[in-house]
Amino acid sequence: MVAGLALGLAAWGAATGWAQPPVSPSPASTAEVVRSVEANPASAPQATAQAVAAGRSEDAAPIVGAVVGILQPADRRALAPSVVSAAIAALIVPDRTPVAPSVACAAIRAVPAPEQPGVVPAIVSAAVALAPQARPQIVACAIQAAPALIAAINDAAGGALAAQLEAATSPATPLPGNSIGLDSTLGPRQSCASPPCP
Repeated sequence: MVAGLALGLAAWGAATGWAQPPVSPSPASTAEVVRSVEANPASAPQATAQAVAAGRSEDAAPIVGAVVGILQPADRRALAPSVVSAAIAALIVPDRTPVAPSVACAAIRAVPAPEQPGVVPAIVSAAVALAPQARPQIVACAIQAAPALIAAINDAAGGALAAQLEAATSPATPLPGNSIGLDSTLGPRQSCASPPCP
């Protein structure tokens, strides 16, 4: 009877242990994506996007870092920005702004230092274009990951899109003691709707 009870407990323990799902299920593991990109580097953006879309948002940065890291230098320069764009675009919309900085920085950290000047600014530009609200965090993380490229990172993040966003969010206030002529220099010209004109 004791032997039967022990066997029953052992069988129950094995059944419940095997029936539990893995801790982090994802249809395409990072290793599978890396193998796919190694076999066909040109597929890196598409393979990354598919893996990110199929997995969890927090897995996007490790996937991007692994993919950018295994590319050859010429492919990395050409494809890393597209890998970052594809990964951010594959995220669900509410996660794009919070996750984009970690995705961009994972890619930057995967770029060897000698290659960074030719790759990092394009990665920053791609990330800011897809997640403009995350621009300050992307810039801060990029500078931390590649401190020798502060000027290039700021230039890459300060493109027309970022400048438009900053202009839209900052109020146009006149400088102290210099409000005369503000309307004619900053605002659009308006004609009088009806006399008397001011």
